This record gives sequence, C-alpha cells and structure tokens, in this order.
Amino acid sequence: MPHFNSAHSPAIRYVCRLIIAMAVIASRGSLAAQTPVAAAQQPVQKEDAKSGRYWTTRWEFENVDIDKLAGRLKSIGIDLGLHLRGTATVKLDVGIPLTSLRDGAAYRFDGTLTSPGLVIDDVELKDFETSISYRNGLATLTRLKSRVGTQDRQASGSIEGSGSLQLVPRGDATAEIKINNIALSPVSDLIAKFLPSQNGLLPDAGRLSGDIRFRAPIDRISEMEAYELAGKVNGQGLKLASLPPADVNIGNLTIEDGRLKFGGLDLMAAPSNLEPSGIRLIGRADVPLGGQGEFSFELVGDDLPLGAIARLSSRPAQRTTPAVVDGKLDFRVRGSGVLAPETEQSTWSIDGSVASPSLQVAGVDLGVLEHTIRFTPNQFDVLPRRDETTLPTSFTLVKFRSKYSITSEALTLESLTATAFGGQISGTATVPRDGDGDLVVGLTIADIRPNVRIPVLGRIAPTATASIAGNIDWRVPIDKLLDPNQHAGTATLSVSEIRINEEGIGELVAELVARQGELALQANGDLFGGTVKVRTIANMMTTDRWSDVMSRLGQSVFRFEHMSINPLVDLSLGRRVGLTGDVSGDIIVDFDSQPTDRTNLKVKVSVELSDVNYRSRLLSRKLTLNGRLEEGVFVVQPLLGDYANGSLRLDGRVYLFDRDETFRPRAELRLVASRIQLDRGLWFLGQKAERIQGRISTKATITGRQESVRIRGSLHGRELAAYDLPIGVARGALVATANLKSWNWDLSIPSVRSSVGGGQLDGELHLSSGRRGGIDMTSRWKTRRVDVFRLTHPFGRSSSLATGEVTGEMSLGGKSIRSVDDLAGRFDFQLGRTRGAAIPGLIAASQFLGPVSLAGQTFDVGEAKGIIGQGVVVIDEFWLGADNALVRADGKLYLRSGRLDMIALIATGDYRDIAANLSQLAQKYALRSLLPASAIFSVTELFRDRTVVIAVLGTTQNPIVRLRPIETFREEAARFLLREGQRLVLAGTSLGVLNGLDGGS
Repeated sequence: MPHFNSAHSPAIRYVCRLIIAMAVIASRGSLAAQTPVAAAQQPVQKEDAKSGRYWTTRWEFENVDIDKLAGRLKSIGIDLGLHLRGTATVKLDVGIPLTSLRDGAAYRFDGTLTSPGLVIDDVELKDFETSISYRNGLATLTRLKSRVGTQDRQASGSIEGSGSLQLVPRGDATAEIKINNIALSPVSDLIAKFLPSQNGLLPDAGRLSGDIRFRAPIDRISEMEAYELAGKVNGQGLKLASLPPADVNIGNLTIEDGRLKFGGLDLMAAPSNLEPSGIRLIGRADVPLGGQGEFSFELVGDDLPLGAIARLSSRPAQRTTPAVVDGKLDFRVRGSGVLAPETEQSTWSIDGSVASPSLQVAGVDLGVLEHTIRFTPNQFDVLPRRDETTLPTSFTLVKFRSKYSITSEALTLESLTATAFGGQISGTATVPRDGDGDLVVGLTIADIRPNVRIPVLGRIAPTATASIAGNIDWRVPIDKLLDPNQHAGTATLSVSEIRINEEGIGELVAELVARQGELALQANGDLFGGTVKVRTIANMMTTDRWSDVMSRLGQSVFRFEHMSINPLVDLSLGRRVGLTGDVSGDIIVDFDSQPTDRTNLKVKVSVELSDVNYRSRLLSRKLTLNGRLEEGVFVVQPLLGDYANGSLRLDGRVYLFDRDETFRPRAELRLVASRIQLDRGLWFLGQKAERIQGRISTKATITGRQESVRIRGSLHGRELAAYDLPIGVARGALVATANLKSWNWDLSIPSVRSSVGGGQLDGELHLSSGRRGGIDMTSRWKTRRVDVFRLTHPFGRSSSLATGEVTGEMSLGGKSIRSVDDLAGRFDFQLGRTRGAAIPGLIAASQFLGPVSLAGQTFDVGEAKGIIGQGVVVIDEFWLGADNALVRADGKLYLRSGRLDMIALIATGDYRDIAANLSQLAQKYALRSLLPASAIFSVTELFRDRTVVIAVLGTTQNPIVRLRPIETFREEAARFLLREGQRLVLAGTSLGVLNGLDGGS
C-alpha cells in the first residue's frame, strides 16, 4: 500500500505558508526599524520597563525593499523559506523597553504595513495591507487582505483574514482566512516545485475559494502532520490535461493529531462536447499524514473517462496518441486498514464494485463490466455480480482470482485463474520488490477468444477474433524489462478460427524463443485461403530497447502461396473493393552489419498475382512483381504481365521515407501499356469506367506521393468514347493527377486529333472526379467533314437529325455527370452533302408537297446551331439548302427518349416569277435587326403557295408529321426565306440553278 505524507497536501501547505509569510513580514518589519533608512522620529515619553517606562517613538518607512528585509530577518534566525520581491510601506508606533533591550518579547509596536505589489514564490499579491500589533512576543495581524492574480481587479482573486505568530519564545502560527476566486495556475506552479514528477497531474486552469482555520508550530511549518486545520474549499472550472473542466467541493476538511480527514468530496464535470454524459466523483477519507496508522476511505465515481485519465500518466509528447485503455467506468470502493512502515506488515481490506458498458485495453475489447472487487494483503478478486451461468455474451471478462504473498524481497503470485473471452488463463509470477532479482512469469492460456480492433487506412476499424491457446514461460531481471537482450523464455501460441468482421481467415501456430540476446520467431499457418510460413531472428545488442527489435532482424523469410487478395485489399483499404484473385511469393528481409537505421533495411520481393478479377470481369491472368528494397528505396524490376486484355510493364523506384525518416512513399515509375481496354483497366472508377470505352496504348511516368500522384505521357487510342462522346482514333499528350487517400483524380488530354465518321476531329478533353459523385467533364471540339450520324449515334439513336458532313465547333461538358441528362454544351456546324432521306419526318412530309419528293434529295449547304442541357438539344436554327428546296427547323430533341418537338418550314417550287419581288424585299430589309410586321406579311404572301409548315413530333425512330396552317410566318422564318431564297436566285443566275427550277435539264 502507498504511504501518505505531507507532500499529498501541498495546496493546503501553500496557503498556510502564504499567510505565515505575510504575517512574519509584517510583524518583523518594525524590529528591523532599529536601523531605518529614512524615518520620522516623534518621541512621546520615557518609561522604565520594570516600572512600565518605555521609550515610545513613531517610525515611518516608504518603499522598503522586502528582499533586504527578509535577509535581515534571516540574519537574526528567522528564515521564511520563501523567495520574496517587492517593496512595502511601514507605519509603526514603537515601544522600546529601556532596561530590556535584549528581550525581544518586551518590545511593543502597533501600526500598518501596505504594499502595491509583493511576489512570494512567484505568486503575485496586489494591494496588500494589514494592521499589526506586537505584545509579549506575540505578533497579531488583523484586517489582512490582498488581491491575488492579474492586474484586472475583476479577474483577480483575494485573500482576507487575520492571524498571529508566537515569535518569542518560538511558538505557533494561527490564521483564519477567507480565499475568494484565486487562480489555480500559480498554485499548481508552486506545488510543482515540491513535486516536480507530478507536474503533468496538476490543474492548469480553474479558481479556488474557501474558508480555512489552522494552527501549526512555526518550527514545523513544512510538516503537515503537525497542523491543526479546519475548513472547506471549493474550486470552479478545474482543467486537468484533456479532462473536461470540473467543479469540486471539499467540506469538513480537518487536520488533527497528524490525520487528514474530509467528509465531503464532490467533483462534477458538466456534460460537454468532450463528455456528453458528464463526470461525477464523490468520497470521504481519513488517512495518516505521516504514512503510518489507521486509514479509511470511500470513493464513488460516475462515467470516468479512462482514456483521458490514462493519458495523464503518459509522457506529454504521447498524450495526443490513443490511450492503452479506453472507455468509461462507474465504481464504488471503500476500504480501511492499518499502514505500517513495511508493506508486508500493513493490513487492509478494500471492497467495491465496478461497471462499464464497454472497456478496451490495448485494442482488446473487454466487453461489459458489472463486477465486485475484493483486495486484501493476500488476495485480489474480481467477480461478477450476477450468476456466472446466466451471464450474456457481452461479458467477456467473467472472473479473476489471485492469491499472493508479500515479503520484503518479492511479491509472489501463488495462483492466478481467470475466466475471460470464453476461455481460461492461469499461472504464477514472482515480482522482486527491491529492484534486484528476476521477474518470473508462467502462464497457460486455454481457448480464449478476444476481439481486437485492427487499425487500417479506412475510417471504420475492422474487428478480428480468434481462438488462442498456449504457454508462456518467461524470465527477466526486474530492472532490465526494457532490455530485450536480457529476456529469456518461450512463448508458444496456437491461433485458430481467425475471423475478421465475421469472415473466416484461417489459423496460425507461432513460437517465440528468447535466449542469450537472440529473439527467434517461427510461424506456420493457413491464412486467406493459402499457406504462410515465417522465419525470423533478431540478434539484440546490450544497448538495445524494444523499439530496436525491427532493426536487429537478421534474414527473415515470409513465404505465402495462393492467398486470396480479396480480404487483403478490403482490409488494407477499410472497405469492400471487389477484387479477387490469388497471390503467391517470397519476401526476404535482411540486414547487414547490424544497422541502426531502418532505411538500411534490405528486402527482396518476388510476387505473382494470378486470375485477378474485378466483379467477375477478368483484369489479368498473370502479373509478376520482382523488386528489392535498399537504403529506403524500393526498386521495381519490373511489374510485368497482361492487363485488361492488353499488356503492362511498370518499373522504377519508390522512395519510402522523407528527409525526416518519416514513412511517406514517393514514386518515380515508368509505365508502358499496350491495347488496354479502358472500361476494364479503369475498374477503380467503379461504374463510371463503363462510360469510357475503347483501347489505349501509352507510355507515361508516374511520380509523387499518395496524396498527389502525377502521370505524364502520350497515348494512342482506338475506338475511343467518353460519356457517349465519340473520339474514334486519337493521339495526344496525357496529364493526370490523383489523390489515393481521397480517391479524387483529374485527367487532361490537352490535344486530341482523331478520325471519326470519315472526317477529322480535333480538340481537348478534361475529366475529373465529381464532388457529388459522377465525373466532371470539359471538352472543346472542331470538326472537319465529320458524318453527323457518328456524333449523334452514341446518344442511343439509330438515326439522327441529319446525316452528312459537318464542319464546325462544339463544346460539351458538365458537373458530376452520371447520364446524358447532366451534359451541357453548344454547337455551331456548317452542313454539307446531307441526304434528305435521313432527316426525321422529311419523307413523311412529302405527302404535303405534291409531286415533289425530297427522299433522294441531297442538300449541299446548311447550318445547325443550338445548345445542349438537362438532356435536351435545343435547336436554335437548322436549315438545309438545295437547288430546288429549302428546309428550316427549330425546336427540341430529348436525348434520353429521342422525342421530337419541332416546327419545320419546307419551301419548294419555281422562284422565277417571284425573283424580282424577293430581291426587292431582301435589299430593303437586309440591314434591319428586326423585321417590321409589314415585311413579315409581305414574305408570307410571297411564299404562301410555295411553302409548307409542319410540326414534327414522335421520336427520331418514328416521327409524326402534322401539317400546320400558314397564317403569318414567324420573324425567324421570314428572315430565313429572305436570306436563303435570294441566295438561291443569285446562285441560279450564275450557276444555272434557275434553269433547274424552271424544269430544264
């Protein structure tokens, strides 16, 4: 059992010493006035000491140096034991005994001491003041008060009260003080001076208030067991490391006869973001301050965060890492006994209960706790509160029993039996107490099945379970626990029925042997559907620690055959990917000359992947990887095989560590791929890959780190299409980036030249991962004599708005594209050699044209302009011109369904009789931005008998044509007829087209 001593109450001693220091300063200030620096003497009268005669005078000192005053006090035998700084003003009426100058008790003085600022052991006191009276060796302080803390009066705390010091002869110090809202940070700083090893366990924020009354011998002021004390203390907003702020009240606090007692400890942290349920701790205690005697205590805790508490005992640099123990704990513990100078002579009995909904230790889930605790000098038991036979499966720890004995030399664990994780653990141990001797452990494990959370790259850590059985026989000098070369023993474990997230993995048998500085590990098993063999030896040096084990490995061989890659990939990435296949190979790890730097690790890798599939689609029949790791660089030499119905070769280097020797891989690789089928090769894009078609060959370099991979090279593709946009045969540069942590990517082909539809397509294409899923796309294209049918066919139609040659420009793109409904763009094409038979609805319109048939008509000129968005092609203007016909249309084409909603105008016939009128109208309104109504009416009358207006409905596959009556042309139609009708008349004049219109041959 630990001993209690005065160091356990440094906060109480701090407050007491603070008051005593102020009292001593005030009371001794007048005695030092016998050698004043500057004084105003005002003699009053003379009285003999024996007959009551004194020499009475008044002394006044301003800005006396407190440090010098403390030095004078020390020179006459009064050592305050505190570092003092500051100045004070003293005003005193002094009575000097004429016949007893050497008798300090015979002096008298009354007055005041004030100071604008005193610093006592780095605790700053502001506006300090007190009244002083000294009679018969007793200094009495009244109306003592001071601010403590910052310059801000509202933020600083205060001390008020009174006290006394029996200075001659040496006696007791007494005080009654009221503490109001004192900041705890300076208190913690002072306590850290007494207990430097506990600096991290002290509050770094909060405020303290209370009432304290005490008495203590001045000569024993540092011994808390000599105090007589009573009072109550409360704190607000106490902040300790990562624990949430808490309020604490300690009532009925007393120290008497060397014992510390408090009857009401109440600590409570309100619910917060850190601890939504809050924390509560209440208790009482009666303990000997000297560390010997009877003791008793009772403590109740509610929702204690064990992870935050465990981190308090770790090094400051490690407090941001996950704690070894985690979870919340409720408990009620009471104990009593007698503490003796030697632990083996002490007696105690501690009983209690603990409860937790879930507790983890080193990643192992201990499940639900609802247990009682019994702790005596020879027994420690943890037993379930329920009947063992009715415990639910959530109780992984059923019971723990141990018997032990304590001597001056060692703690001997005579028997340990535990029922946990569905199995049994039993054993013995010997632990030396004096720091000399061997720690000896013997454990037998029988069919336990713990749950362990595995850290992976994904957000959700999978849970591994296995049945474990084995024996551990181990010995190590107690003072050499951290020295692996001093350990000796054998640990044999059989791990069967290994499961990760309820999926069977296999079984493994391992043996670890330590002897004469050598650690040897052998393991054999069946894992992930294949076989595994491990052989490794570490030769430790006398100066090594456990962290050096990996760097001391000799040649280690890890051999595996026909292991399934599916669970390996899913486990590594923390999510289901859908890759299947087998992997076999050897990994040989070797060190030369006992290296001390992990970057000197040498590894040879030979791995073969076979029958790799992604969701039942074959990716590769065989891929082989040969490589080596030297000086922190993995050399790929090479990765070679078939991939996505093509071939693949990858070689280069991967630098595993940065300049700070932090594991941060950086690649410099060269990729040569031939005829890769894109919808298979880009499997990692998921269903998006199905929208990227064709075959591609490329030579590229791959550089960068996991969060920023860059790919640069050239590509040659055939039968290419991206999101229903045909690209055909293409050549161009390739620039891509990817973040393998977030799976964001970006692909740019800044210059594409391809052949499609018998023509040429030039442009640029940019693809990237969409923020809301899908793909972001930007593309710009220039066409030259490309068949319109080839451009519109990918939208799912077997025919299109037109067939023939187009030359012009088109832009197409979108954000988070998942279908054609997400595409947006513009087009502006010049049309040529367009056959009328392929224009939806034009053949059906022939029924309204009389003897004129446009089915075999070839239109030599034309234009198509419009926009694409929300799954609709909005045709602003579409027109075609031939020697005997004009066709104009506008409206909408719905891409997903192929539905049409268009109005078309068809003009046919002989133009000779209207040539003059048409020419006159065209010249008159050629420069008009808007046609007047009279012009539109004139054009309507001129063309009424030569023009048919139809509505084209239905779909591109089955258009429905309906004749519409001509009342008055729309302005767009009238302007078109003026422009293109006049062009035909002029062209006919120069090329003989008018003869054709007249019916000539």
